[in-house]
Amino acid sequence: MKITISQIDIIDHSYDENSEKIIKIIKENNDSDIILFPELSLTGFPTKEQVEPAFLKSKNALKRIASASEGLSNKIILGHIEQHDAGYYNSAFLFSNGEQQILHRKSHLWLDDIGVFTKGHESSLVTHNDSQVGAQICFDLEFPEGSRKLAQSGADLIVMPNGNMHPYSNIHFVLTQARAIENQVFAVTCNRVGSGHGGHFAGESLVVSPFGEVLLRMGDQETVQTIELDLTQVQKSRRDYLYINNL
Repeated sequence: MKITISQIDIIDHSYDENSEKIIKIIKENNDSDIILFPELSLTGFPTKEQVEPAFLKSKNALKRIASASEGLSNKIILGHIEQHDAGYYNSAFLFSNGEQQILHRKSHLWLDDIGVFTKGHESSLVTHNDSQVGAQICFDLEFPEGSRKLAQSGADLIVMPNGNMHPYSNIHFVLTQARAIENQVFAVTCNRVGSGHGGHFAGESLVVSPFGEVLLRMGDQETVQTIELDLTQVQKSRRDYLYINNL
């Protein structure tokens, strides 16, 4: 499976500029199976007062991204604001051939999410080329239960749109490896870079194998990198021992 990690510099509340960058990456990497973007890729992190206008003002940009996926066989996964019932969620959107669905709602709210977003509980898998793909978002990585639930449901790959800031880059470096090893899956994070929301985003997006091998560790600059994953490594890692069944 070929996956493209789009470690981009997001400009807070610049919906058109952010969407143009995302669409350009989609067009340039349409031979990838999955194109992954960071948390809240279109809007950046809103405050409680900003979340509704940010959602409304970014609707057209989101539609353009959906249109850009038409006719493509790959999966595009990015973080964005979702309105559902009376609340707003920090969600992972999945685009495929012009259609969109929610792959995950962030279930562990970071300090700046509290009071802005509703805690999510939904997390599903999507099939691509006979492999099962699930998602988490940023702070979810720091709690093992969500990854374990996805692995027990059959995930081969867990992708994570991130918005991780300094000084927490080493936490995600260590825990991405832990989540991959303990669940015997590929774990992929896609973080944001640059400044915004009163801080500096760390970058350092990661690709880790089911054996815990760091296959890719990106720097702290905007860059787009593609890597081929050998998904037979999932079954090889589970051939002699299944961590996910030993509870």
